[in-house]
Amino acid sequence: MKDIAGRDRAADLAGRRERGIEAYARIFDVPEEDVPAAMAARVGPVFAEEAFLAAGGPAWSDPGLTDRERSLVIMTALASLGGDRLDGHIRLAQRNGLDYEALTAVMTLVTNYIGQARGSVAMEAIKRVAGPGPRTPGSGAGAA
Repeated sequence: MKDIAGRDRAADLAGRRERGIEAYARIFDVPEEDVPAAMAARVGPVFAEEAFLAAGGPAWSDPGLTDRERSLVIMTALASLGGDRLDGHIRLAQRNGLDYEALTAVMTLVTNYIGQARGSVAMEAIKRVAGPGPRTPGSGAGAA
């Protein structure tokens, strides 16, 4: 089936899915072949497939942002929302060149806009995952 621009929709979806799996492999720091099963176990197979298509779209590959800049934006959004998704993105940000000092500076600035409560929870995650000194179990560069 062709879309309005004449592209093969099935090929486009397959490409988006593969790019999405690549994105999640980077986020979780796991081999690409492990991502579909891990995501299906975490959120179910239908939701996982939808997530792959979303992550395989232009947001994760737009050349207007570097991976470092993309990490900054995602961490800011996740910090403002709260929740437990920040740890994996902190590790990804480290792999994208952001050290503890840069992450601290970003969160200090962002806290002025998202509020002290959410900012302090995010800063605790940054300290736990990327901070100086001993890490808590399950954190640090190798944890997924």
